[in-house]
Amino acid sequence: MAGEFTEAQTARFLRTLRVATQTALAQYAMSGGRTVSRPTLAFMALAAKGADAWRFPASGLTSADGLVLATLVREPTGVAILELQAQGVVGLSLYANRSARATFSGGRSDHGAFDRDGRMRIVLGESAIDEIDLASFELELLDDEP
Repeated sequence: MAGEFTEAQTARFLRTLRVATQTALAQYAMSGGRTVSRPTLAFMALAAKGADAWRFPASGLTSADGLVLATLVREPTGVAILELQAQGVVGLSLYANRSARATFSGGRSDHGAFDRDGRMRIVLGESAIDEIDLASFELELLDDEP
């Protein structure tokens, strides 16, 4: 039937609608239609249970607006690094060459800066980081203008 969607088509449509809406809101904010002095992004994992405890998802966490992807990288030396990468043209426009602060659920806060490619690396330290503290965190842009 012409007016019916399959489950996969419905899910794809809803994902497209969410991204389009968040992109439009971000563009509106960038154009000066709404002044946001310190935009804050939320990252939250719904579930990622490993064999022993909660594990950071291998595919990473996407911010609530879909403009930043966070991945956890472990160096061969054991140092954990949280990489934040701006997604798409709007994400790159908002985050490239901007400084930001990440606040984690365990109370830890780290400052950093996105490079011109929209990537920021936060060194979390050697395996002392508890991955459950990375299940929910916020990223706040600081006052410098893009």
